[in-house]
Amino acid sequence: MKLSKIISPEMPQYRSRIGSRLHQTILCMVFAAIVPLTSAAEDLPASTGSAPVVTSGETSARQPQSLRDGLRSGDKLNLAFYESLASVEDRWTGSRGTVPWNFYQRPELTGEYVVEADGTISLPLLGRFPVRGLPPADVEAIILPSYESLVGRKGFVNIVRIEHQPIYITGPVRNPGSFQYVDGMTVLHAVAQAGGMTAKTIEPWQSVEITRQIERLKAGLADLKRLASRTEVLRAKRDSVQIASIGTPVLGPDPDAQQLLDDETWQRELVTTSKDAQSSAYAKSVTDAQADLDLRQARVGNYDATIRVRQDRLASIENLAKNKLVTSIELTRAQSELTESEDRKQQAVIDVESAKQRLAAAKQDVERDRIERKIEIEKSAGDAERGLSTALKTTESDLEIFRSMVSSEDTADVEFEIVRPGPNGVIVEPATEETVLQPGDLIKVH
Repeated sequence: MKLSKIISPEMPQYRSRIGSRLHQTILCMVFAAIVPLTSAAEDLPASTGSAPVVTSGETSARQPQSLRDGLRSGDKLNLAFYESLASVEDRWTGSRGTVPWNFYQRPELTGEYVVEADGTISLPLLGRFPVRGLPPADVEAIILPSYESLVGRKGFVNIVRIEHQPIYITGPVRNPGSFQYVDGMTVLHAVAQAGGMTAKTIEPWQSVEITRQIERLKAGLADLKRLASRTEVLRAKRDSVQIASIGTPVLGPDPDAQQLLDDETWQRELVTTSKDAQSSAYAKSVTDAQADLDLRQARVGNYDATIRVRQDRLASIENLAKNKLVTSIELTRAQSELTESEDRKQQAVIDVESAKQRLAAAKQDVERDRIERKIEIEKSAGDAERGLSTALKTTESDLEIFRSMVSSEDTADVEFEIVRPGPNGVIVEPATEETVLQPGDLIKVH
């Protein structure tokens, strides 16, 4: 039954105005101004109008068992990195590097990472690793050598948690949207999570839901602008690029674009100022340690000169003593003075070695601070890019929900269609209630 036959006479104009003008405006603003200008847009499914339609048998043939059992594109991995504090054996078990107290967690590397569309994960300073189709144990094994090479000691990599992409469902269901993926989930399970099919008639309260969906779309667009600003500020900081040269093209002619960029830049400067103060303290420690080393080395040189003078004096007194021209007391005093100078030089040499160790430790602090700052900005930029990608997908889902709300087409028998991103493009295939889903699937109910 058409919408015009169910609700008030004003509803067709309301639906036409909302479903056409506002919907197209938000869609154009999101996907014309932001999506084409960020790498996160590559993660969105392509238009289903031109996607190839394949059968369930063809899809199963393209998915080997190892790929279905291993990681998939879009999976989120919570990785924890540890390094060994010492190479001592566990006194109780006799094993090496297997007990928690012998490892120190590296928080600058530990975090959440996403399997990209090309089947790889990108880790700061470690590079990219192909992980699609691999079980967690193999992923840990291929990352560990690069990590141990970076830190220069024995390490440990652990996948704490794996979160699959959610599944999405649109169409005449009670609660369309995204839902957590569970192994073995079928189309019928997804429909049940969405509250089942909607009634054949449209209730008057649906106009209120349409208004609420419009507000959600507006809020989603505001989040996209904010995330795009944050992403560009962090990219500029990471790549040492002027923000003004890349901010305007990304956010377009929107009047709030510059204000958003200024706010994100100011927040980043607060973080940078704090880290700069810490880096300055490390640099000053190196300067002070070098000055202390120079002073102690100069003292060693002074003691060398004093020792040479007292050695010459002792030799002269010894010659005089042989000729009975000086007493034994003067000879003993000269020997004592020489011994005292030699002892002081020995202590000065020890002090020089200690000063060298302090200088080396201060330089290590400077280098560690440089690496940690580089890791932090790369990780922050990566998190912002993933957040932007997630927001884009959420907005796409909200737009699909909006289209289903304002649609006026009748539905006869229920039909299901799965839109599934694959390594060679988007696959669209018909489905039944018993069809097994995969993470990231979009179920269209007709």
